[in-house]
Amino acid sequence: MQMSIVEPLLLFCAHAIRMHDGRCCSVVLRVFRSIIPEFHETERAAGPDVKDSAAAGGAAEATDHVAIPAETARAIREFISSDVLKACITSLHEPYFVDLQKDLGSLIGCILVYYCPLTATPRDVLVSLPNIKRQDVDMTIDYVSRPGLNSRQQRALVLDLLKDLKGVSISEMGKLNKTAGLRAEGSRANRRSGRTKMAQEFMAEPVAAPMTTDGRGDAAQAAPPATRQSPDLEGVAGLFNAAQ
Repeated sequence: MQMSIVEPLLLFCAHAIRMHDGRCCSVVLRVFRSIIPEFHETERAAGPDVKDSAAAGGAAEATDHVAIPAETARAIREFISSDVLKACITSLHEPYFVDLQKDLGSLIGCILVYYCPLTATPRDVLVSLPNIKRQDVDMTIDYVSRPGLNSRQQRALVLDLLKDLKGVSISEMGKLNKTAGLRAEGSRANRRSGRTKMAQEFMAEPVAAPMTTDGRGDAAQAAPPATRQSPDLEGVAGLFNAAQ
């Protein structure tokens, strides 16, 4: 009811939608979905009946019926329809929030259902997006606003409208993770194959020396490469014989 309280609170919550903290973002999305209906009915301002009941001593009962001032509700509604909606669309486009795409779609659908009949701001934000057709936006708003439609169906319509804006879908994220795993396995296999090839080179038999000819034209085998002479171990053998 007081702008001095609600303004910084809503501003913080709008920024929290963009925080790289899944739990924080999820909690804030639920908070927005719960408070959006509070600013839908703005004509229930404190009327004379409320004032009379308060003057008659029913202060507690009057407090229960005091509605949010129309001007305050209108300002909050416009903020949610613009800044909060843009934050949801931006997070929906970012792969970090892939696990929260359903929650983001539900909040966007909630904004369209409650606020599109009262203000054109949500529609203008959606129409301004790239690769989004005006007729698709109008059709989606018409469908999500139909009575009897549950939140899951509303969310599906919103995500279908914004499918070209989503950076990565949940199914695609799974494929990317699988591909990344295969690439990592391939790099490890390459490293292993490199080590194996080097070991095989050391274990391979030496190549035979090429044939040469002597001065008379007869073929002669080239002299084998010089080998290291084995150490003389006769003294060591004598030690064992003496010990026996």
